[in-house]
Amino acid sequence: MALLADSDVERVLVVVAHPDDIDFGVAGSVATWTDAGIDVQYCLVTSGDAGGHDESVSRTEMVEIRQREQTAAAKVVGVTELHWLGFPDGRVEPSLELRAAISRVIREVRPQRVVAMSPDRNYERVYASHPDHLATGEATMAAVYPDSRNPFAFPELRTPIFRSSRIIILERMTGTTRSSVWKCLTRSTTRALTDPTQT
Repeated sequence: MALLADSDVERVLVVVAHPDDIDFGVAGSVATWTDAGIDVQYCLVTSGDAGGHDESVSRTEMVEIRQREQTAAAKVVGVTELHWLGFPDGRVEPSLELRAAISRVIREVRPQRVVAMSPDRNYERVYASHPDHLATGEATMAAVYPDSRNPFAFPELRTPIFRSSRIIILERMTGTTRSSVWKCLTRSTTRALTDPTQT
């Protein structure tokens, strides 16, 4: 299936497991799309409550920090609509509950393009195969097809069905340094950003 040209896309939905997954994986493309006038929205399965290494930070506080950071990072690349699903960080499963939650967002946003995490385990790059990433990728694939387009799937959602035209699998970036992350983030955007490699 060929990728739709950006000129044929009005809305994009990016579905990821954690705050910052988008920033390290596809923020450069998101900036390009929003610069072209495409409405991009984020769907975050967790709020990153298991993140960080400072045990003095409560999990409630961590959620507030990560949501605030993600919202600010999204704004830099032109995204203002974030859908937080609230599943527990580190315990995501490709359950019917998660499929229904993602299907609801797809039916509401009605994107022509869905960007998803890969459901395939990569043994050469274990960090790209975080269990939450795999589960989110699998659930998103099922939500795109068949769930969001099937009127008999999750009738409790009471939302009109929608057939997303295309799905893009988000693979981990090939670069591993902060500099390469910066290059990905700033490619094809003219927004003024602070270079994280200089901090």
